[in-house]
Amino acid sequence: MTNIILCGGTGSRLWPVSREQCPKQFCDLTGNYSLFQETVIRNKDLCNKTIIVTNTNHFNLAKKQIEELNIKNVEFILEPLGRNTAPAITIACLALNKDEIVLVTPSDHLIKDGQGYKDTITEAQKLAENDNLVTFGIKPTYPETGFGYIEAEGENVISFREKPDEKTAKEYIEAKKYFWNSGMFVFKVKTYLDEIDNYSNDIYTASQEAFKNSEISNDIIKILESYMIKIPANSIDYAVMEKTKKIKMVALNTDWSDLGSFEALYNISDSDANGNVSTSKNIFCNSKNNLIISKNKPVALIDVDDLIIVDTDDAVLISKKGSSHKIKELIPELEKISPNITKIFKNTN
Repeated sequence: MTNIILCGGTGSRLWPVSREQCPKQFCDLTGNYSLFQETVIRNKDLCNKTIIVTNTNHFNLAKKQIEELNIKNVEFILEPLGRNTAPAITIACLALNKDEIVLVTPSDHLIKDGQGYKDTITEAQKLAENDNLVTFGIKPTYPETGFGYIEAEGENVISFREKPDEKTAKEYIEAKKYFWNSGMFVFKVKTYLDEIDNYSNDIYTASQEAFKNSEISNDIIKILESYMIKIPANSIDYAVMEKTKKIKMVALNTDWSDLGSFEALYNISDSDANGNVSTSKNIFCNSKNNLIISKNKPVALIDVDDLIIVDTDDAVLISKKGSSHKIKELIPELEKISPNITKIFKNTN
């Protein structure tokens, strides 16, 4: 089995920690490794090969983090620009034997319980061997409005649902047959290519042309921009999964988070007796349920609750918990003040 790791995205909801130059998948948010490295480590014993699909600008960063792990049998597919997940997966599959089983994973998710994860992947692999396209659902623990949902009965998928409003999300929880859409998949290369050819032939054909005309050397496949830009941008869900009749779902039997917000990071972190989470030695005086990310200086809080405080060399974010999703709304205003503030770190020391 081959692990295809999708390593795109800018992680703008985690600004100022995550920047375009070093998006969240390459950041150390939880321990000794980046989320990208954690993904590689998690799947290295399940798969005998790894294909990393990433932006050309992030190649050196991804390569350096792979070298730190001393992982072998790794190939890179470099995209000059993003066209969403369907083209990325299609190009990666075109580089493989058609009988190969692939495990497609995002690079920026946090997954715990190694044995539960392995058991779920094994279950999905068996379904994939019988020419099914397998997606993974996460049993929801609260009415999240930022995820798409999968309606399923057992392994049979009934429908895909867009991100709901809060009322609808609560109804999904009560119905107990809806799952968060994880963005992870297992399938046979030939099955997938046949289905995308069938349902999204424009993506399949343009991806073929881009792959055929790519520059290949030393386990690196570099897609040329003149061909990449001709591929219609679409997600694998819209292009294939919501149309195919070969889809199955497996519930992911482990703790999972997409770490898509500072609230999500708070929820998976250890806190003190007053619910405060801190990455360094900070001071809390009559303050509860706060998150502080600060490396270079101590932060002191007095009589405040439910705050998110993120301090970096060149920017400080202060938000009420529950409101950090509005960071995306700030990005255009931030770039007016400082054009590179969301793109690169500037050391002010």
